[in-house]
Order: sequence, then structure tokens, then C-alpha cells
Amino acid sequence: MENYFYFLLTALAMAILPGADFAIVTKNTLVAGKKGGQATALGIGSGLIVHTTAVVLGLSAIIAQSAALFNAIKFVGAIYLFYIGITTFLKANQTERSSDDLGEQDLSVTTKDNKEYFGQGVLTNVLNPKASIFYLTLLPQFVTPGENPFLQLIILGFTAVLVVTFWFLFLSYAFDHIRTWFRRPSFQVNFQRVTGLMLITFGIKLALAKR
Repeated sequence: MENYFYFLLTALAMAILPGADFAIVTKNTLVAGKKGGQATALGIGSGLIVHTTAVVLGLSAIIAQSAALFNAIKFVGAIYLFYIGITTFLKANQTERSSDDLGEQDLSVTTKDNKEYFGQGVLTNVLNPKASIFYLTLLPQFVTPGENPFLQLIILGFTAVLVVTFWFLFLSYAFDHIRTWFRRPSFQVNFQRVTGLMLITFGIKLALAKR
């Protein structure tokens, strides 16, 4: 693949651009710590594997061509983002407690909580048909003619998965360190409200999106 390096840069740029994934990872890291953020990042990577597989098998093309299927997935994804945003916003009222209480809460994050954060990462990607179509239009542009296209699509797709996953793992690590600066209950409350509104906005934007 002649343009593999440029694809790496493109995949990194795709990961860095703020979106629902960024909001979810930020929220879960600052609320639940590094493990919560890492679980979300791994969920995002798993969701991207689904999109990569869909591109390789040609399913993304079917989604792109079927208005009914596209809209069905789109609205389910929008409703899910809207739901996460609403619950995050409402939970802000439950976080008005002392810094000591927040610290104890962080330490009590369970495996069940991490599974929930992982699921959020998966669903925010799988239920976004625009991500699938983005992969469908992006990956073929970096396929070198004359070489095995199937193998190239697999390599490019999983390269993007790794780049995005490691980016969000890095963010969860970085945010885990700075979260000690923001243990004030007032910050936690306002942050959850802002993040909730962001997710609601992303949900509305997805609902209004066209193919």
C-alpha cells in the first residue's frame, strides 16, 4: 500500500476531531476514573471493528443505498445518544456532594460499571450509520490497484481501529491525571450538565443527518 502513511495521518485526524466518542470518553474518565475511560475506549474500538467488517463484507454499501435501513439505524443511534445525554444531565443533580465522597465513589467503580461504559463506546459507534458510510468512502481511496483489495481493506480498517482506540486510551490516561484538579462538586455538576447537553446535541444532529 503506497499511501499507508497518509492513511495513518487521516485516521489520527479522524480520531482527534471532537464528537460523541470524545464526549463519552471524557465524561466516563472524569466521573469514573481511568478504568471507566479505558473501558469506553475499548468499546469504541470494538464498534469500529463492526464498521470495518461491514465495509469488507459490503454491508456498508447496502446501508448507504437503503434509505429505510439508514434512517432506522440513524434514529436508534440518535435516541441512544439523546438518552445518554439526558441521563448524564439529570445525574448532575446527584453529584453535589463533598470531595471526599467523590473520592470514595471513584474507588467503588465495579466491573458492572466498566461493562456499561464499554457498552456505551460500542453503541455510540455501531448505531451511527454515518460512521459506516465514512469508512465505506474512506478505505477504498487508499487501496493500491493491482494488489489484493480484500487484504488491504482489512489492514486499513484495523489500522484505523488501533489508531482510534489508542488515541482514546491515551485521552483516558491524560484525563485521569487532570481529574484530581476538578474534584470540586460544583465542577462535577456543571461538567456533567455540559456533557449531557453535548450528547443531546449530537443525538439531534444525527437524527437530522442525511446520507
